[in-house]
Parts: sequence; C-alpha cells; structure tokens
Amino acid sequence: MASTTTPGTSKEALLRRIAQGYRALRSSLEALPRERFGEKLSTGWSLNENLLHLAAWEETVPPRVAGVLSRGEDPKLYDEIDSFNARVAAESRGKSTDELFARWSAAHERVLETVRRLSDDAPPLAFDVVEWNTTNHYPDHFADIGAAVRDAADLVRLIQTNWLPFRLGLLSLGLAALEQTTSTGWTYKDLAAHAAAWEERTATRLAVFRESGEGMAGVDDTDPFNAAVVERTRGRDGGDVLRELDEAHRALVAEVEKLTPGQLHANDDWVITVVAGNSYGHYAEHHEELFAAVPRKPGELLAKMREGWRPFRNAVGRVGLIPLSGRTSSGWTYKGMLGHVANWIEKIGPELPVRLQGRRTEALPDVDAENRREAEAGESRAEEEVVRRLDAAYRAVVDAVKALPPDEDVHFMAVRLICGETYGHFPEHLRELLAALPKDARAILARFDDVWRRFRAGIRERGRGGLGEKTPAGWTYKDLCAHAAAWLQEAVRELAANEFTDWNAGTIQEFNDRAVEAHRLVGAEAMLDELDTSARRMREAIAALSDERIANEKVFDIVAWCTYLHWEDHFAELGIDI
Repeated sequence: MASTTTPGTSKEALLRRIAQGYRALRSSLEALPRERFGEKLSTGWSLNENLLHLAAWEETVPPRVAGVLSRGEDPKLYDEIDSFNARVAAESRGKSTDELFARWSAAHERVLETVRRLSDDAPPLAFDVVEWNTTNHYPDHFADIGAAVRDAADLVRLIQTNWLPFRLGLLSLGLAALEQTTSTGWTYKDLAAHAAAWEERTATRLAVFRESGEGMAGVDDTDPFNAAVVERTRGRDGGDVLRELDEAHRALVAEVEKLTPGQLHANDDWVITVVAGNSYGHYAEHHEELFAAVPRKPGELLAKMREGWRPFRNAVGRVGLIPLSGRTSSGWTYKGMLGHVANWIEKIGPELPVRLQGRRTEALPDVDAENRREAEAGESRAEEEVVRRLDAAYRAVVDAVKALPPDEDVHFMAVRLICGETYGHFPEHLRELLAALPKDARAILARFDDVWRRFRAGIRERGRGGLGEKTPAGWTYKDLCAHAAAWLQEAVRELAANEFTDWNAGTIQEFNDRAVEAHRLVGAEAMLDELDTSARRMREAIAALSDERIANEKVFDIVAWCTYLHWEDHFAELGIDI
C-alpha cells in the first residue's frame, strides 16, 4: 500500500484528519438501529463484524509503529489481509454491539496516544501505518452504512442524530461569538452559512432527482462555491444566518423523506453519498473546529448566559408591564410568551444533575403540551407575577452554575440544556419583544399619555391632604411626587444637552435621596404644580424628537425609563391595577 502522508505533515494535522474521519464513521454507525447490527449486509459483512474489523486493525497500530521506530520496518503482525479479516469477522460472533463499540473506542484511544507520542520528524512509515488503519481505512466502510440504510426514515435518523450536536454546538457559542474566527480562518457565522448553503444545494439536487431522475451529474467546485458563501455572509446578522441554516436543514430533511428505497440506492447509492457528504459527514468535518469554541467551564457558560440575558431582559423592561397583555406576532400574549420562557428555564434545575453525568432523563416533557399550557395560563396571570417568575427562574440557574466546581469541564449534555433553555432560547423571542416598542414620537406619546393619566389619577385620589401619608414603600406620597418630577426634569435636561448619564444603582439612589431632600419643605400644592409642569415639559420634548433620535437607544431609554416605565413601577404603591 503506497504512502499518502505528505512530507512535513505535522502530527497535529494528522490528528485532526483522524478525528474527522473517525467521528464521521462512528457517529453514523451509532445512529443505526442496534437490532440490525447482527444482520448480513449486501456488502458481505454485518455491522458487528465491521466494528470488530475496525477495532482489530487499529489495535495493530501501536505495536507496528513501535516496530518501525525500533527497527525501521513494519512488522505487520498478520500473515495475510484476507485471513486476518476472516478471523476477526468470526471472532465478532456472540459479542454484543456495546462490547464491540467499547473495544473500538479503546483501540482508537491507543492509536491517538501513539500519534501524540510521535515526533514530527519520525520516519514517514510510522505515519503511513497510522493512516493505513485510520484515515485511509474509514472511507472503505461508508458503503456498509449505505447498505444498512433501508428507507428514508433510516437516512433521516443518520442526519438528525448528527445534526443535533452540530446545531447545538453552534447555538452554545452565543450570537456574539459567531463573529469570532475559527481555526481555519473564517468566522463561525461563515461556518453556519457554509453548512446552510450545502444543505440547500443538496435539497435542490434531491428534488430534481426525485422529480426527473436527473441531477446526479456534476459536482460543485467547492472552493469558488465556499468563497461565494463567505462573501454573501459578510455584514449579515448572525441570527439571520442561523435561521437560514435551520430552513435549509428542514428543506433537506423534507426532500429525503420523500424518497423511496429504490431512489436511495439507485446509481450506487448516489443519494446516500451526496447526503452524507453534505450533512452528517459534513458536520463531522467541522466538529473539532466548532467545539473548540463551545463553553466548557462554568465561568464561560455564565458569560454566555449573561450575554444572552441582558438584551432579552432589557427588552422586557423597555416594553413595560401594560403591553404584556397584548398579543405578539406569534399569536400568544406577551405574558404567555414570558411564562413559556420562564417555564423552560425552570426545567433546568431538576434535569441538570443528570445532564452533568452525560445522561438525560427518560421521561422527556411534552413540548407542545407545555407550551399550550403556558400560553393559556398567561392570559390570567398578573404582569408583575410573570416578570418576577422570569427573573427568579433565571437567578436560580445562575446560582446553580455558580455552584459547579469552577475548574472542571461541564459535560456538553449540560451545556446544551442550559444553552437551549437560556441564551440559545432568548433570541427566538427577542424580536417579538422589540416589535412591541414604540418606534416614533406619536407612539411614545400614546404610551406617555395613557400611563400618565393612570399615574396622575392615583396621586389625585390621595388629595392634597393625603400626600403626607406613608406609601407601602416607606416614603410619603409627596416624596413620590418629588421623585417622579425630578426624573422628568433630568430627562428634559439630558435630551436638551444630548448628553446621557451612565446610571448605576448607587448614583440612582443618590439622585433619589437628593430629590426627596430638596422638596422636604415644599408644600403639597406647589409639589403637584411642579409635577404637572415637569410632565408637560417632558411631553413637549418628546413631541420634538425625530424618528432618528428615537432610534438612538440612549435617547429612547431616557424617555421611556423616566416617564411611562417609571410610573408603572409605582402603580402598586398607588393601588393602580395594570
């Protein structure tokens, strides 16, 4: 057998190629039904025989490499290939599939350890022995996988079993990390777009083949095709690219599901070959590259969680309480949607200990039933209750992750659980929330007028004499008026200067204390006049804002948080129902 090792190839490059080939073959075998592993295939062997055959040849690698290093020649350790294969095939009988997978795992780990110990200037024959029994060997057995595929359901199982870790790996990075550069030089966003393009291309080719029997001839020139994908991806939103990937994947699966067994195996399994190359085999090619960026330590996971939580929670706050009874573009109420998000976050706690061990509970929740229940329950829940539940659910997960040993890796089963129900989930609903935000002065003034009317009525009900009474929060109603007026005045000042303060909990408290103290000697009637005047001036300032200024997040926030969002915060003290 001739050498295929390129002179000067490093062992790191070889390890990457081995990892890609092994993962592609192993994950495909593991996706097939275990009950069929003892059946003879049209290729001549059973899958169990394939497993032991793969293990046995990898078992020869460490002693053969040792022989090359010590004597300069391959001791081979077998008399003749066919007899070796026949003996191994016979040896597989009576052994369970689990045993055979375990034997291959052990043999493969010894191969990897052997390669890691090699120096880059080791004899080329040592590298040849490794490649003959790994990277050059694995492709010989994809035909056996094709022969084991009986129908479209089998092929879909192969696709989906391998798709899930690939897609969840991308999801676990978080949207911001999609812009980071991979080990191959493109971004993770490029990688997602690249996978989407090949799946979309494959779905199109399968449709042509299914409808006309044509479409098999011709192969894309991969370099120009990939370069064009990267060029199209520049400047695009990462979330949009992931949605494109999901759409392309759904299209591919839908096309595969329409194929008959005869079509799957026509022309030497052309369909299975092209699907493998552009879906489950393709995912394996990028596994190491992708999972190098997947969060492993609790601190990394917490950073991803916060990265996803902040824009989502900020959007919840910016929407306010009153609109939560309205309906989103998906048809449920905002309360129902937030309850849905909180519900899935709450699922993390009971499931996390199991996932940390690399397992999942047997009784999986009925996703559709859970979502229906939350959508219906949201109709009657109080707005404040829904937001409190969301915050409490998130805090509980943060506490659970903080409690993990900081220097130990978190099993990917746990990462995908936390990601899927938190920072991977939040972006799915962020657009619904952003759609509820007022986009121009007219819309902001409508919110302003509605909430001001309710807030001012709550103050009016106290009467001038009642402003000295204590609120449930502990200050007087006059203090509340002074506090509200001061923030209105601050907003007018910042808008006029076009300079916006970076507030924090400490500076906000200091501002509140100063506002109350400054009005301590102000009479009730003068206090109400100041409040009304401040509101009127603020309304005039809002009316003068252009759409361009309102689109500025700092402008929007000073307007919203100092007016209608602020007044909503005090509804409970004033006895106002949302």
